[in-house]
Amino acid sequence: MLDRDQIDTFARDEILSAWAEAVAAVSPYLPGGHPMPVDRIGIARRIAQRLGCAAERVHEVVGAADG
Repeated sequence: MLDRDQIDTFARDEILSAWAEAVAAVSPYLPGGHPMPVDRIGIARRIAQRLGCAAERVHEVVGAADG
């Protein structure tokens, strides 16, 4: 059975992987190739819906990884 730290690590890895895939898919269509804040909100919502977590969690994980 997984402990809480392992679950958090797995979830964080899944979110970061989904984020990288989503940004790579849309970056050719974005000005400068980077998502703007409004784009980040939409991407986070789609990832959250797909993974079954809160969009705030996606922002939290991606923000920590970017920042």
